This record gives sequence, structure tokens and C-alpha cells, in this order.
Amino acid sequence: MLALNLAALGLSAISAVAAFPAVKLPRAAPGPWCNGLGFGAFDEASNVMLAAWNTTGTNTNSTGAPLVLASGGSITGVSFRRLATWASFPFNDFPTVSLMNGTLIPNGENTTPAQATIVEEGSEIGFVLRNDANPLEGAQIYCGVADTDPAGHGTGHPFLAVNGDTDSFQLCKVGTQNVVYWKPIPDHGEDFSTCYPVKVQIIEQN
Repeated sequence: MLALNLAALGLSAISAVAAFPAVKLPRAAPGPWCNGLGFGAFDEASNVMLAAWNTTGTNTNSTGAPLVLASGGSITGVSFRRLATWASFPFNDFPTVSLMNGTLIPNGENTTPAQATIVEEGSEIGFVLRNDANPLEGAQIYCGVADTDPAGHGTGHPFLAVNGDTDSFQLCKVGTQNVVYWKPIPDHGEDFSTCYPVKVQIIEQN
């Protein structure tokens, strides 16, 4: 009788497993730059776009305002880029980015290599471009987080985190550009009165 009961229990377990779809597990756990972000965290995504989702106002679509690497100045042999809305800087020589081992890698043809820079409180989301830059050696501070809002109020797109935080991005005016800042502080180059909170979404390409 015990053997029959165990056999029945085994069949029940097999049936229960078969009732759920297979889940593709990641190759390995994400790195320390994803610590504290939960089971939905990941640190690899190829050829994606970034977009700013207004968390307090109106959005015209489900993805938000497309973001590009806008000009942020230059010195001899080096130029700087920063995330800004395409509407405020309608040029895009890096049409996609890749998230790899905690850094963001801009992807473009016939472009100077771009390397992610560190982001501190009050900083823009920035990149340095120079001929000897190694994109793989950019600041390892980024992570993706799946949208798992249990109340169903999410957008369906993953969010970008920097320094373990998805909630402190804001768009702020810098001249004519609408630039992404992390935890903006007055008098750090932006018109602080124009800042408003956004989520930076990771948009997969079809």
C-alpha cells in the first residue's frame, strides 16, 4: 500500500510540473551591481533602446520618450555624451545600447568607442568617447529589473537601475536638452526647477 501511495504521489508531482510552462533560467546570477533588486534583476541585454517614462504626468505611448546619447561637450581628443530625449536632441549615432556585466555599451557604426562613466548623486547618465576607450571597462553600476508590479500597474517593460536604484531618475533641462539625471541637486548644470521623475525603461527591438 505504501509503495502505491508513493507512486501516486510521484505521478501527482509530475502532473503538477507539466501544468506549468518551462522557464528559461539565466546562465548565472547577475553581478553585485544588481544586489537588492530581487529575482527579476538581470545584467545582460543586447541591442536595446532606452526610454524615459514619466511617473507623475502623461505619456503618449507605452514606452515613454526615446533616449539618445546627446552631446555633452568635448576637450582635446575626448568628447562627452549624456542620456537625453531624442525630442530635445534629434540625432542618434548610437541607435542601441547593450547591458553587459553591469555596464552600458552604446552600439553604433563608424563611431568613436564610448565608455560608461560613474554616476554619483546629482550626475547625468554619462559616457566618455575617445579612441582608446574600452566599452567593456565602463562603470559597472547598471542593472535591469523586470516589471513585476503585483497590482498590474506596470508598463510591461524592464526598468534600468543605477547604483541599485530604479526610482531616482529625473529629466531636467540643460540648455535645449532634456537630460537624464540621477538624484538631481540644484546648481549641478541643470535648471532644477524643470526636473521631474521618470523611470528609464529598457525596450527590446522587434
